[in-house]
Amino acid sequence: MLAAAGPFTLGVWLFARHMQFGAITADWGWLYRTGQSIWAFGIPHHDLFSWTFPDRPWVLYQWLFEAIAAPIYDALGLQGCVFLVGLLGMACYAWIPALALRRDGVHPMWPLLIGALVLLPVSTNLGLRPMLASNFALLAQYLLLRRLRAGTLNLPFSALCIAAIYALWSNMHLGFTLGLLSLLLFAAGDGWTRFREPEADAARLRTYALLFVVAALASGLNPYGWTLYRYIVDLSLETRMNAHIHELMPPRLDNAYMQVGGALLLVFAILAAVFRRVLSAAEILHVVAFAALALSAMRFVIWAGLFYALVAPRVFDHAARRWSPASLRARLAPLATRPGEQAVLGGLMLVGVGVVTLGAPASAGPAHLADCAPLRRSLVYLDTHYPADTHWFSSETAGSCARFYTPDRHVFIDTRFDMYPEAFVLRWFHAYQYRRGWRALFKAWRIRVALLPRGAPLISTLRHQAGWRLVYEDASAFIFAADTGPGRARSAD
Repeated sequence: MLAAAGPFTLGVWLFARHMQFGAITADWGWLYRTGQSIWAFGIPHHDLFSWTFPDRPWVLYQWLFEAIAAPIYDALGLQGCVFLVGLLGMACYAWIPALALRRDGVHPMWPLLIGALVLLPVSTNLGLRPMLASNFALLAQYLLLRRLRAGTLNLPFSALCIAAIYALWSNMHLGFTLGLLSLLLFAAGDGWTRFREPEADAARLRTYALLFVVAALASGLNPYGWTLYRYIVDLSLETRMNAHIHELMPPRLDNAYMQVGGALLLVFAILAAVFRRVLSAAEILHVVAFAALALSAMRFVIWAGLFYALVAPRVFDHAARRWSPASLRARLAPLATRPGEQAVLGGLMLVGVGVVTLGAPASAGPAHLADCAPLRRSLVYLDTHYPADTHWFSSETAGSCARFYTPDRHVFIDTRFDMYPEAFVLRWFHAYQYRRGWRALFKAWRIRVALLPRGAPLISTLRHQAGWRLVYEDASAFIFAADTGPGRARSAD
């Protein structure tokens, strides 16, 4: 236990430190305000937040998550929600897999240790966002199907559970399509196993066909019905816009946490090749398919990590039992007993809770809204000095942060790229990032004020542009105003 406690504690500590600054992202501004609006007025049918497209129909496919998350934030506050995300992350990637894999005889040390290491690459995209709902829905479905395949659950009850999962899931995140993919991977893996070994313990294809139909039907139990599938297809076809969405880009492999993920995959591949009969085809397919998705887009890293945490401990545990010296096994024998396993499980769980709630805040400092805290002063200045109907231009991050700090001010754009026309997003991006066509864009939308985070390429252009002047500057942002607009130059220093 002591040998595992060190890496486990380090992994959880690094994860929790990252959560102090990354668990609540810039997206939270519009997620939170949408949740508040749902409680006050019901599900909105048009854009509430932009002055550019106020009448554009709004497909609020994650409304239930927002309605649940907003009052949780009101009750717990920023730091409390950071703790919550940290604990949910440990539960999803370490604690629940450890409890589930004990049924297979896997020592809890392995799921806990591997889960703590998996949390490192996962932390780059995990937060209080609707994708968290997909984490737990995928986890619930995976564990349900494991028990169905093992014969400890019957098909009617399993189908009822699948229906409930998808009915909730399709109201919280579009990731329910990943659940359908997981069902197909189970069907393909077990189909291959039955083909190779007719007597193998694998579910029949008609079982998966029934569950797939139940899942697809239940996913239509949302305000938009099965039109969500067309919405997903339409979004996927907007490839030019998607190319500029950060989480749809491949992960940066020069990131140390991503390198940890790559090392874990490499070790898994070696062990799975050596011990080929330990894992089922369905299990291997889940790791391989979601790892491939993660390499194509950073968004999928959290789900690739989930299936790794559920599958990999089995082969690690098997390798340790086969390769460890007899003398070491004898010394560790007390930990292999039921009381020993319970001590490891309970002890490391307590360590994890302590690190998340005490260790990380003490070493990293207070939590803050990622990317938004530095912009708060400039957004407040804008809100104080310019009328609410001012046509102002900003980065997508500043637009989202404005929803949190200045909720009565509508924005030019925010991080909800899929809520805006693709052509509009591309024109904004070219103007903001490359300074191409910015004059035409400003003229078309009658822009009078521009709030730009420090480092934005357009800053140097507006500094020397006739008809524009700097009216505000601090360590994180600049505000420029057209000469015909109100406002005097002012420094925050």
